[in-house]
Amino acid sequence: MNKLSSLIEQSKQAVRHWWLLLVVGIALLAVGILVFIYPARSYLDLSVLFGWLILFSGVMEVVLAARSRHFVTGRGWMLAGGIIEIILGAILVFNVALSAVTLPIFLGFWLLMRSFSTIGLASDMHVLGIRGSGWTVLTGVLLLICSLWMLLQPLAFGTTAVVVWVGLSLLFAGISTVSLSLQLRSAHCIAEAPRR
Repeated sequence: MNKLSSLIEQSKQAVRHWWLLLVVGIALLAVGILVFIYPARSYLDLSVLFGWLILFSGVMEVVLAARSRHFVTGRGWMLAGGIIEIILGAILVFNVALSAVTLPIFLGFWLLMRSFSTIGLASDMHVLGIRGSGWTVLTGVLLLICSLWMLLQPLAFGTTAVVVWVGLSLLFAGISTVSLSLQLRSAHCIAEAPRR
């Protein structure tokens, strides 16, 4: 019984770092907005920026997953997604030529992985009875549609289309990440309620 009550107590504390996902979501939203404000920026600059953003997002998700090691649900999705994002981001940052040539394909796979992660985490939040998980599932489905569209027609996307899709995709990713962080905040508040 002591092990079970210890696990429950640790799970209550694990989601206290929900704000890390909020930072990632705000960064994704900000960069998505900047893509539309400055569309004349070069395609190469966008490739490098996208690489750094994915790398930053991956690091933040791995940190959050590591800090939530006793959290029963959602940690595996976050950890796997964060590791993949770190690898993908490093490839894009340190190989700019490859990044520019393959940006639509990388973007498609990143969105695909992010959509599965978002839908999986939202499902876990739904099981826990956290409100708003339906909106996170919806944004995950929108990311899934964007990713499949890009992966099925990667060569059809010119630089202008990629800029638009990157902007839209970053906005969707930012909204879903902010939504998920707010669900984790709700989980944290619910977990902390009996202690007050």
